[in-house]
Amino acid sequence: MEKLKLKEIYEFDYVPEDGDIYPLHEWFNNILEKTEDELTIGDVCRMLRQRMCSKCAMERAVDILRDDPFAGEIYEGQLMSTLYGAKEKYLCLFYDDIKPILIDAELKALGRTWQSEDEKNEYLKIAAAFRHKIDEAGH
Repeated sequence: MEKLKLKEIYEFDYVPEDGDIYPLHEWFNNILEKTEDELTIGDVCRMLRQRMCSKCAMERAVDILRDDPFAGEIYEGQLMSTLYGAKEKYLCLFYDDIKPILIDAELKALGRTWQSEDEKNEYLKIAAAFRHKIDEAGH
């Protein structure tokens, strides 16, 4: 079965390109042509920040983090950090999937070689805060 593109799933229209093309509009039109599996880490982070198709972005983020809890386009841990700040209305639906990823990530982070000690500490701080958020919600 062929996977649907975001345009077909959400019935979004393209942003018209009449004159000025803005990077956000160009990116938005570009992701409409992608399936959920084709979304990159950068796409997912931007979707979460823009609070666009949040549930879809979170599903993809969880899949990516299962494979690589340090995933990021700009820095290691960017995806986890962005997911932590995502729309709580949908994020809580994924807590049971995210918690084991966080526990594994914290263990792997301790034995990982980092660019700097500050980078390592920042990653561990986000992972611990995320886990605390989930625990507070009773998951």
